[in-house]
Amino acid sequence: MADKYDSNGDYNSSDFKRKENEESNPSSQKAAEYVRELLSEKISLDQGKWPNAARLIDQEVSRVQNTGKAPTRDTKYVDIYREKPMKVSVKVLVPVREHPKFNFVGKLLGPKGNSMKRLQEETMCKMAVLGRGSMKDRQKEEELRNSLDPKYAHLSDDLHVEISALGPPAEAHARIAFALAEVRKYLIPDNNDNIRQEQMREMEIISTVDPPPRVPMRTATRAPVVTPRVMPAKTKIMSILDRARVAMEESYGYEDPYES
Repeated sequence: MADKYDSNGDYNSSDFKRKENEESNPSSQKAAEYVRELLSEKISLDQGKWPNAARLIDQEVSRVQNTGKAPTRDTKYVDIYREKPMKVSVKVLVPVREHPKFNFVGKLLGPKGNSMKRLQEETMCKMAVLGRGSMKDRQKEEELRNSLDPKYAHLSDDLHVEISALGPPAEAHARIAFALAEVRKYLIPDNNDNIRQEQMREMEIISTVDPPPRVPMRTATRAPVVTPRVMPAKTKIMSILDRARVAMEESYGYEDPYES
C-alpha cells in the first residue's frame, strides 16, 4: 500500500500496516492459502440466508491473521508457571459511524506518523490502522478488498486499530491495558484538544525547519555497550499498570462525547 497522507494530520499507510509475510515461509503460505479459501467461500455464500456462517468465517479469518498460522491444535492454556511468551491482540473500533466527518486516522497517526510511533514505543505494543477507510485512495482500497488477497482481508472490517503485544502472559496483558488507555485519548473527536494542538506545533516545526546536514560516519573506536539492568517481572508489570492507570485517569477526564 503506497498511499500516503501528507503531514497535515494525515498518514502514510505503508508504515502502519501488517508486515507482509515472507513468501519463503511455508507456515505463512499455508495461512495465506487457508484465508484465500475462506474468503472465496464467503463470497459464494448466501449471507442473507446463512448470516451465522458468514460471521464464523469472518472470525476465522481474523484469528488466522492475528496468529499468522493455519488452524492446528488450539492452545487452551496460558503457561504462567514457565512464563511462556504469548501474543495478545485486540481490535479497537474507531467511532466513525458516530462521527463520520472527523479525521480519526490523521489524529491517530499524526504528522509523518510520529504520534503512532510514539504510542508504540511508550506502550511496547505493535499497532496498525486497519479496516474500511484506512487507505486514502478509496478506489484502490475497493480493488484490494475484492482481490481475495489475504493481506487485504481486513479492508472488509470496520475501521479499527489493531493492538498486539508479545511477552510473558501478565506483562503482555498489562501492555495491552496501557495501550487501550492511551489509544482512547486519540478517539476523542476534538480538533482542539492537547493532542491536536501538539500535532499542529509539530507540523509547524516540520514545515519550517530544514533537515540537518548529513554527518559522515566516523570509524573511531566503538563505545562500550552498556547492558541495561533487568527489571524483576513483578516490578515491570506493576510499573506498566501504574502508567496504564494514569493514562486512564487522563483519558476518562474528558467529557464523554457519547453522553447527551
